[in-house]
Amino acid sequence: MKKLNRDRGIPVKVLLTTLNAKYIHSSLALRYLEKYCRHEDYEIRIEEYTINDRLDAITANIYKTGADVIAFSCYIWNITMTLEIADRLKKVKPDCIIILGGAEVSYDAATILDGHAFIDYLMMGEGEETFKELLAYINTRRPPLGSIRGIAYRAGQTITVNEERSLICDLDRIPSPYHAEDLKALVGKLIYYETSRGCPFNCSYCLSSTTRSVRYFSMERVKADLLFLIENSVKLVKFVDRTFNADKKRTMALFEFLVQNRQKTSFHFEIAADLLDDEMIAYLARVPEGLFQFEIGVQSTNLNTIRAIRRKMNFNKVAESVKKLGQAGNMHLHLDLIAGLPGEDYRSFARSFDDVYGLAPHALQLGFLKLLKGSALRKQALRYDYKYTALPPYEVLQNNTMSYTEILRLKGIEDVLEKYHNSGVFEKSLGYVLRRFYPSPFRFFEDLAAYFEEQGLDKRSHSRKALYDILFEFYDRAIGREAGVFTQYLKFDLLHHQKGVQLPYWAKKADMPWFQEKCFEFLKKEENIQILLPQYLGMPAKKVIKQVGFEVFDINVLAGDAACKQGEKTVVLFDYDRRKAYDITEKVLCDCRH
Repeated sequence: MKKLNRDRGIPVKVLLTTLNAKYIHSSLALRYLEKYCRHEDYEIRIEEYTINDRLDAITANIYKTGADVIAFSCYIWNITMTLEIADRLKKVKPDCIIILGGAEVSYDAATILDGHAFIDYLMMGEGEETFKELLAYINTRRPPLGSIRGIAYRAGQTITVNEERSLICDLDRIPSPYHAEDLKALVGKLIYYETSRGCPFNCSYCLSSTTRSVRYFSMERVKADLLFLIENSVKLVKFVDRTFNADKKRTMALFEFLVQNRQKTSFHFEIAADLLDDEMIAYLARVPEGLFQFEIGVQSTNLNTIRAIRRKMNFNKVAESVKKLGQAGNMHLHLDLIAGLPGEDYRSFARSFDDVYGLAPHALQLGFLKLLKGSALRKQALRYDYKYTALPPYEVLQNNTMSYTEILRLKGIEDVLEKYHNSGVFEKSLGYVLRRFYPSPFRFFEDLAAYFEEQGLDKRSHSRKALYDILFEFYDRAIGREAGVFTQYLKFDLLHHQKGVQLPYWAKKADMPWFQEKCFEFLKKEENIQILLPQYLGMPAKKVIKQVGFEVFDINVLAGDAACKQGEKTVVLFDYDRRKAYDITEKVLCDCRH
C-alpha cells in the first residue's frame, strides 16, 4: 500500500506513458486519463515511446522526468518491454510508485502482481474514475484503498484484488481528450477518437465480448470534438468504435455532419457492412472522394467458423454492400481475415480468401488469431487443441484443423500480399495475371510466396523497384505466356507510381523519333494544361515537364484486356501530383508518325 511522503503544497509529479507499436500511433487512453484527473494537486504529463525505441533510452528519459507516479498503459505489443522498464526504474528510483493499466493487465492482476514485486498498483478495466481515486489516495490517503474499485495491490505479502468497477454510463462526464496543445504534439501522427464504447456483438476472439452493451457520447459532445479536429486541420481521424454503424440514425447524422463540415480531414471507420442498407449506401456513393475510409472485418466466410466464434454476419449482404461501395470509387475499402479460427482448415481459409479478394478491396489484411487474455476463445483453447505462444501476443501456432506448417505457409502469403496487393502499386499487372491465369487469387499468392521462399527472397528486404523485377522473374518462370502484354502492364505500374525511375531491363523504351519534342509541344498548348493538368496553369512548359511523365506503350494499357492489341502504340501522360494517367495518343503519337 505504497503512498508518497510529500510536503503539502508541492504537486505530485505524475507521468502517463506507453509504448506504441509505431511512431505514427498515439494513445487515446492516456489523454482521457490526463484530462479526467487534472487537479492542482497533480502535475500530469504524457510521454509516448515506441516498441522500436531502445530500452535504456526509454528508461533514462522516464527517470529524468522526476515523476513520483509512473503509470503505464499496457497491451500485447508492449507488455514485455514495459515490465522490463518498470523493473529498471524501481531499482534506480525505489521511492517512485509504479502503476500498470490497460487490456493486458486487466484479466490476471493477481498473477502479474505476484510475479513482479516492482509493481505497486494495477488498474483493471475502464480507467478514468479508478485512476482519479487512486491518485487521491496516493496524495491524501483518501478514500480508503479497499474502497477503490477496479484496482489490485500488494499489502505486505498479501495481494488484494478489489471489486470490479462499474462502467461509466454518462460518457460526457469524461472531458474531451484533445486540446490545442495536444494537437501540436501530435503533428504527423494518427488521431484516434471514439463516439461510443462497447460493442453490440459477442465475437469470442475479441475483448469487446466482455462488455456487450454500447454506451454513446452525446451527439452535441461528439460534433463539438470533431469540429475542433477539423478546424485544426488534422489529417486523419481514426475512429476506434468497434462497430461505428451499429445505430443507423446516429451514423447517418454523423456522416452528414462530417460531409457538411469537410475541409482537409479524412475519417477512418470500422463498420459492419451487412448493416448498411440501400439508403446509406446511396448516400455514401455521393460522399466527396477521399473523405471516408472503411475497415470491414469479415474474418471468415465459413459458416461453421462464424457460428463457432459467435459472430453475426451475413456474408452475402457484406459482399453486396462492399461491391456497391467499390463501384462508387470514392472511398478506400480495407477488409480483414483472421487465420486460425476454429473449424477453418487450410482449404477453407483459401476459399474465404478468394471470397473476400473477389470483392476487390483496396487492402486485404490477413491477420493471425491471438488468444487474448479475457477472451471467450482463450477459455475454449483446449476444446480446439490450440497451441499458442506463451508470451504476448499469444498468437496461435496451430489447432485441430490447421497445422503449424500451414500457418507458416499463410505467413508467407501474408508477406507477398502486403508487398504486391496492399501496397496498391501493382494494380494493372496483378489484375492482368489474375484475370488471365489464376482464377484463384489465393493460389497466385501461394505460388508467389513459394517462389520467394525457394529463391531466398523472404529472408531480406526489397526496394519497391526490386519488387517489380521479382514479379517479372516470377511471371517468366511460372507463366511465361503473353509476356509482352504483361510487361506493358508492369511497366505502367512502375511508371505510374515512381516519377523519374530508370526503366529496368525487361521494360525497353520505345524508339520514337521526335517523341520528347512532341511531348514538350503538348505541354505548351494551354488547352491541354487546362483540361488535364489545371494545377500547372500559367507555369512554363519547361517546368511542367519536370512534374509529369510521358511514355509509349505497345498496347492500350488504359483499356480492358479485350481492347489490348500488341503493337498498337499508346501514349500515356502521368500526372504525379494527382496520381492520374491519361491516354494522349491522338494528341501526340499521330504527329510523330509524320
